[in-house]
Amino acid sequence: MEQKKEQDLWKKLEIFLFLATLIVFGAIFAVFHMGIPRQSEEQAELLSDGWYYMKDGIRQEISLPAEIPAEKGETLILYNDSLGKEAAGKLLITTGAQYDLAIRLNGRLLYEYKEAMFARNVQMKSKLDCIATLGNDTDGKTLTLSYHTPQQGKYIIKPVYIGSGRATVLYQLKKELMPLGAAVIMIVLSVIALFASFYMKKRKMSGGRFQDVALFLVICSIWLITDSSLAQSYSNCPEALCLISFYMFMLLAVPMIHFQQKLGNMRKYRILNVGIFMFYCNALVQGILAFMGIAKFKDMLFVTHILLLVWVVILAALLIREYRTHRRKEFLILLSAYIIVGASGVLALGLYWLFEISYYGVIFEMGSLAFMILILADAVMEMADNIRYRMEAQAYERLVQRDGMTGLETRNGFEKALEEISADVEKYKDILLVYIDIDHLRLTNEEFGRGKGDELVVASARCIENVFREKGSCYRIGGDEFAVLVCDPGQPEEFWKEKLTKEIAGNSRGTRFRISLSWGSCNLRNPDGTWKTIGEWKYEADQKLYENKKKKEEQENGVY
Repeated sequence: MEQKKEQDLWKKLEIFLFLATLIVFGAIFAVFHMGIPRQSEEQAELLSDGWYYMKDGIRQEISLPAEIPAEKGETLILYNDSLGKEAAGKLLITTGAQYDLAIRLNGRLLYEYKEAMFARNVQMKSKLDCIATLGNDTDGKTLTLSYHTPQQGKYIIKPVYIGSGRATVLYQLKKELMPLGAAVIMIVLSVIALFASFYMKKRKMSGGRFQDVALFLVICSIWLITDSSLAQSYSNCPEALCLISFYMFMLLAVPMIHFQQKLGNMRKYRILNVGIFMFYCNALVQGILAFMGIAKFKDMLFVTHILLLVWVVILAALLIREYRTHRRKEFLILLSAYIIVGASGVLALGLYWLFEISYYGVIFEMGSLAFMILILADAVMEMADNIRYRMEAQAYERLVQRDGMTGLETRNGFEKALEEISADVEKYKDILLVYIDIDHLRLTNEEFGRGKGDELVVASARCIENVFREKGSCYRIGGDEFAVLVCDPGQPEEFWKEKLTKEIAGNSRGTRFRISLSWGSCNLRNPDGTWKTIGEWKYEADQKLYENKKKKEEQENGVY
């Protein structure tokens, strides 16, 4: 029965994981479906032509996107006179916050990037969307985009789009498809990990690693969402989102160090506690310095990057050391995960610091997603191994506790039940202990053979079980001995004895040997309401069995 329950639970878990996989697929499909508009749907239009700028008094025609050389401190103003009536009421969207972009229509300021309370670095600015409302009068008006502070001797001008509010949002969704899609997948995976943790806890197995995985996934998904240009564009307080994003990034390694501590014998490495302490201190110190105005988060970001790289290497080195000692497959899986996230991190940092490329985050996000899938796969395999081991252990325990011939529990189960009764006796009104012995089993074995003796044992067990199965627990405690525990019997012992006699009579008809059982019973509660000790209880029942058996032998003297 227990094994069937375990199998049913495992099937339910498997069904849940399958459904969760379908949800992930559906989420990805929905993001693609919403984020990539079909040709028949309204789209933001690319405004690539009609642009020019003045160089030494000469008009320079260009098409966007474009790269325009510029001296340090030189301002670039792009003009466009091609707007018509169809642009009225629409939004203009582009990037260029890293150049402190200002957008004007006939000199009227529509948008200007200004440094807010939370200072962004170049890479953060370069992926920020700059959105301006064109107004209702655009026909014949001149649109100007003013860029300041060129970088590396040039301006890199990204495409400019014009569209309705809905078309603009769809464009942003398309642009943010990869990080937002990764965030959706991570949220779903975190729910799966959390459910797995609850399941493991319910089954009294270690589920701490699933909790660490769930926490890591939640932190990563919050980081991806708050770091996205879409969230910051439509937030009433984008500075708060930036702050949340920074703190999520600074703390995302903590649950993974906890995860590794729960792997094998990794708790012996005290350096892992040092790593957790360092990441918390990094977040705390950066917050204090920023609050006091001594340094800005963007200027301290490299510290977090260095910490992450160093600790990926340390964790990988510890895994290699443990794998050489124990040769466990899970160490290889985790090592592969760290190699992937480490390589993606190095590549992302190279793009971030050396080339100031805005899509550095996508590379690290994909590496993190692959990392988490491997980590979660390892945790699921560990859970499957734990469940299998538990089922095998319970099956073995049942084999030990069950008598192979009769199917009744053995003396081990009987003694365990007595221990449980002794520990919590007050919850019972009374308990009847019955000792039952098969009469003349040895004689049956000698006259009819051991096979017939075994049949007598089984037939006796069935009689006992038929009488007591509803109210009591039956045990085979010896070759010809049985014990029965009837909790809150509700009837005197003579009632049960008479019921057993009738059951024996009904089962003895048509057999070559007669079932004969001797009986000895005792109640745990004394007539005055006090409780006997377990030893006294067993002794009295055993003495009554001995007396009844002796009396029966005297009555049957000369029959056998």
